[in-house]
Amino acid sequence: MSGGKFYRSEALEDFARTQVDYILGKNPEKMSYVVGFGERYPEEVHHMGVSIMSERGKKYGCGGAMVGGPDKLDGFNDLRSNYNYTEPTLAGNSGLVPALVALSQNATPNGMIDHNTIFYSVQLP
Repeated sequence: MSGGKFYRSEALEDFARTQVDYILGKNPEKMSYVVGFGERYPEEVHHMGVSIMSERGKKYGCGGAMVGGPDKLDGFNDLRSNYNYTEPTLAGNSGLVPALVALSQNATPNGMIDHNTIFYSVQLP
């Protein structure tokens, strides 16, 4: 394939780090979009598990899930009724966990993320 643009793994890692940092609170709202993480995070999560009561009258939690997040202008409405912002979904969370694992310096025994250089460079269409 010729004419494509290649990105080295370091550039991809740097970009991934900025995205994870944003999700965890390095953003204009200074809010973590992962429920229960950091000093400020969504409390009005649109999730059935948060709305139902246990046998002892205590609400279940939803810690650890990433919510939908802000709009394109970085605005965020922490309202349970506004699911566009506050609903955690499988699709929305599916990229976060692997990104966190990949960015961990302890992800592999030798501390390298891609020790077999499978993703040494990635060509975009």
